[in-house]
Amino acid sequence: MYIENAYTSRDSLSDRDLQRLLSALRDETERYRFTIRNYPPDRMEKHGAPFLARLEARVQEVERLVRERDNQSG
Repeated sequence: MYIENAYTSRDSLSDRDLQRLLSALRDETERYRFTIRNYPPDRMEKHGAPFLARLEARVQEVERLVRERDNQSG
């Protein structure tokens, strides 16, 4: 639940919490990638790939925020 709440309020998180969120999202993405490796093709197409794409998009969004903040501070 932390990840969902933190992602929703990602713009207002401190730099440290944003890094924690990024780490948690990366871990969740890797765990899911490991979990779906044995999905049958129909299940992968219907559920696995779309959910993985959403997770990866979240990781990219948080990475973008981190880079943006780094550029502003440095």
